[in-house]
Amino acid sequence: MHATREVKVGIFVFLAFVLLAIIVFSISDFYGFSPGYEVKVVFDSAGGIEPGAPVRVAGVSAGEVRKVTVYGDEAEAKTRAELIVWLKDYAKVEEDAVAYVNTSGLIGEKYLEIVPGSRSARLLKAGEILRGRDSVQMAQFLNTGYEVVAQLNKTISAVHSIVGDEATRAALKGTVANSQEVTASLKVLLDNTNVVMERLRRGEGTVGRLLAEDEIYRDLQATVKDIRAHPWKLFIRTKDK
Repeated sequence: MHATREVKVGIFVFLAFVLLAIIVFSISDFYGFSPGYEVKVVFDSAGGIEPGAPVRVAGVSAGEVRKVTVYGDEAEAKTRAELIVWLKDYAKVEEDAVAYVNTSGLIGEKYLEIVPGSRSARLLKAGEILRGRDSVQMAQFLNTGYEVVAQLNKTISAVHSIVGDEATRAALKGTVANSQEVTASLKVLLDNTNVVMERLRRGEGTVGRLLAEDEIYRDLQATVKDIRAHPWKLFIRTKDK
């Protein structure tokens, strides 16, 4: 009876351990029992990614980085980084897909991002190579920013030296003064033009009366027509005088 109780306890503990292991593996996304395949991703620089880093295909978690090594590319006489990447069986990758090392947040965990290629492209088979795209390193980014700031400081210094010169400042003051005079003259001319136009509109002055009074306009029009029809009248009047 005592032995039977120990057997039951042992079986219960074993089942509890198995159940706990299943739960742990499912929560941690353990890939040991999932069907999948491995491909190689080659970079000029691995960007600090380590084995165990997650792999995302089209933004979806689909595998992990199993191994990171360095090898010599004899064809191009260059040292490269090679990632052995395990992918779930359903995560198909085209040969023209793009792989790069990304970071979760500014200083978060590094992972491998694979952007799918065209649907008409051939799918990679197990063991084949995908060429990765090198990411911009933070040091390079900071160095570029430093160079931009340094160039901006030089430009500001050059402008300050030009503006600070007495001759240049005097010339600028003269230019501003001339611009103000021209602006004032244009304003006066515009005001005078508005006054003239208003007087014409009200029919003031000779031109205004010609524009405003229909009778004067008709008389002038009749005179012009008469001269066109009898131009000799001009000579007769001149002779009479």
